[in-house]
Amino acid sequence: MASKKLVAAVVGVGPGLGASLAKRFAAGGYSIGLIARKESSLQSVQRELEQNGHTVLSVTADAGDVSSVKNAFDTIRKKFGNEPEVLPSMIKNGKGTILFTGATASLRGSVGFAGIATSKFALRVLAQSMAREFGPQGIHVTHIIIDGQINTPSQVQRQPGKDINSFINSDTIAETYWQLHIQPRTTWTHELDIRPSVEKF
Repeated sequence: MASKKLVAAVVGVGPGLGASLAKRFAAGGYSIGLIARKESSLQSVQRELEQNGHTVLSVTADAGDVSSVKNAFDTIRKKFGNEPEVLPSMIKNGKGTILFTGATASLRGSVGFAGIATSKFALRVLAQSMAREFGPQGIHVTHIIIDGQINTPSQVQRQPGKDINSFINSDTIAETYWQLHIQPRTTWTHELDIRPSVEKF
């Protein structure tokens, strides 16, 4: 999210994409609100950001619990200037960015993946609906489909023989998110697929 006070909240922080997004937006001048289910997922990211002189706040929350997420955002907004709730604040300011992360399951179902496909399909439609509703008010809503494995330490360690170029680099994904965030209103992207060159699709 973005406001006059340049605050970005990253939901689902871990050692992969979440950490890379936090670092990229911090480098862009944003104060960072980190949200994850476990405090252990937040500590190393917060420490690295603070060591590099960035302003950061970590909050634990369960993304599947509405009240938990609301409380996390309340904590972040009070820390960074007591702005109104996220979307109303964006509408008031006439600008903001909401980036949703999807997956291959956003586009098609597969054997054994009914649960995640259902939720990812729903997320994609939510992003499309929000883009149509709030785009005219200056809110850029984008859905990014990550089609492949991200190069998190655990993924790489579990597959020692796999070509490193077949993983998607989390820092490169974060740079793509940043470029989406700074797009001019005349050329907004509302959906984007990201995959390595070797990925079948």
